[in-house]
Amino acid sequence: MRKFQYVLLILLASSLAFAQGKAFIPEPGEGVSFNTSSLMVVGAGGTFVPAWQANSQEVQLLRESTFGLTHFGLAYGVGYSGHFYHGNLHIDVSADGTQTLQNMDGVTYLSNRLAAEYVDGVLEFRYRSTANKKGRYNRFYVGVIAGYRVDSYAYLQAENYRVKFYNIGGFSTLRYGAYLKAGRGPFNLYYYYGLNPIVESGVLVPELGAATSQNIGLAITL
Repeated sequence: MRKFQYVLLILLASSLAFAQGKAFIPEPGEGVSFNTSSLMVVGAGGTFVPAWQANSQEVQLLRESTFGLTHFGLAYGVGYSGHFYHGNLHIDVSADGTQTLQNMDGVTYLSNRLAAEYVDGVLEFRYRSTANKKGRYNRFYVGVIAGYRVDSYAYLQAENYRVKFYNIGGFSTLRYGAYLKAGRGPFNLYYYYGLNPIVESGVLVPELGAATSQNIGLAITL
């Protein structure tokens, strides 16, 4: 009888060890995400023509909490983002602070952009598949961003002339939207859908008052 009990104990211990070996152990979540993307202006009116150089650059610092021994987790943190609207419009600022919107069609220049920079709060819902032997797994992250504008400027560079006007205002004080990161390994598809209007006041309203932004590019997660 005791031999039979010993055999049962050995079988039970073996079964538990096998089950633990097959249990899913969540991979540690990434703490840094660098997102570089092409910036698209949707719904612009008037004469605004975006240039192909329009882009956004974002850095996010995140901390993750996993939902037990599952494939799911929730990450949260802060970020800093810059959004560079290359195109045919420039804002000139006179000595008394008066702003004038200029159409640069037909003017030769090296670079012309309007820009807005934000401090962002980030919330990200994460799913990761089981990792292979090399530690790679499929990634599907959906997140939301809410940001506060900390700077905005207009920049124009010609052959023998360069000017940069800071704090031009007009861009939305708050930015908010949803995004997706999907891929495998450190390089992933990144897509952002902006919900706020790009501008809320000033000389840009006739051109961009009804416009929103979308981004598509690459997210590098570390």
